[in-house]
Amino acid sequence: MRRMRLLAVVVCLAVSMGLTGCWDGVEIQQRAIVLMMGIDPGDTPDHVQVTLQLAKPRRLSIPPSGGSSGGGGQGSPVIAVSEQGRGVGEALHKIQLDLNRRLFFGHLQAVVIHRQLAERGIFTLLNPLVQTRIVSRNLWVFVSEPSTRAFLEKSPELDVIPAMYLADLFRNRIWVNRPYDATIGGFHQRLATPGIEPYALLITGIDSKLSAPQIDGLAVFSGDRLAGVLTGPQFTGWLMLENQFPKSRLALPCPEDPGRQFVIDVKSVHSRLRVRNLSGARPYVDVDVRMRGSVEGGACVPVELQSGLDSLKRQVERQTQGMVTRAIQWTQSPLHTDVLGIGREVYRYQAAEWRGEAWWRRTFERLDVRVQVDARLDFMQTYDRIQMVYPRGDGAR
Repeated sequence: MRRMRLLAVVVCLAVSMGLTGCWDGVEIQQRAIVLMMGIDPGDTPDHVQVTLQLAKPRRLSIPPSGGSSGGGGQGSPVIAVSEQGRGVGEALHKIQLDLNRRLFFGHLQAVVIHRQLAERGIFTLLNPLVQTRIVSRNLWVFVSEPSTRAFLEKSPELDVIPAMYLADLFRNRIWVNRPYDATIGGFHQRLATPGIEPYALLITGIDSKLSAPQIDGLAVFSGDRLAGVLTGPQFTGWLMLENQFPKSRLALPCPEDPGRQFVIDVKSVHSRLRVRNLSGARPYVDVDVRMRGSVEGGACVPVELQSGLDSLKRQVERQTQGMVTRAIQWTQSPLHTDVLGIGREVYRYQAAEWRGEAWWRRTFERLDVRVQVDARLDFMQTYDRIQMVYPRGDGAR
């Protein structure tokens, strides 16, 4: 018995000696924690400028000073460092040489790519991150129209960590049912899926009051190259088609007076689309949209009458139909890219009709669009003034 126990102890010791443990681990005090990365065009066509937003661990619990909004300010919890190189890898190597700590990408929240670079293709820009095993596949991907360095060097007024502000703004701005689609992992997954193209969130500017990026639309890709953007009504239509419209208010023009508006408090939007008559001469996409919410008529309905309320309901259905139709038509032309995943529905549910990606690109651009909207609305505070009627003999006071 003793010999067996001794043999077991010897075996355990021998096995434990072969374990490597954290042989390549780096102490937290020796890490430069990267929170966000921005990639801009360099001074020459073959160069890029990479800006990293690094955390100052000792200041993360201290809010930025009210007098300084710069990322390198004394009271800021982050600092921005930037270098240029012939690629992202070379620029990161130069940044590493300037630091006394090892770059650590385990807490990277977002990568922001300038629109000019996205139009050339982003495979080579994202490869250094994809090949780094420590980077999360849930990393948010953004395309920026202004310089990415401009807001990586700023600290938003509402959050001490700008990278977290950007990620939280994305989550709050859009009703995210499929958040993975807007990440680096979702980007690659969409590229590999037949009948659908990837997208990223679009940053259109910097809010001067909040010192924060403004997210207002989609950057739509064809392959890994930027094809164009969806903004305004087209972006709203995309949100409805993707069942990602947030629980929020939507302003629409009055039926009789487009100069005035009424407000819908949208509770839910559910859409379903199918492609019909694929083998015929005029294939079309059939879209059913169901909207639930409440309407505040205001000046649109001076007196609450059923005819006026019915007019508002029809206006909601017309406007919603127009936004959804324009979103599909805009992706057909001028974008020429199926970011809505209409082809994916054909590939999944009509596999016998699927004839490859090239066939679908031609078919997608000539699809007719038919949208039906069913708006079920509650009417609250829909009148602007109340007409009081008193019995004979009583006066209004």
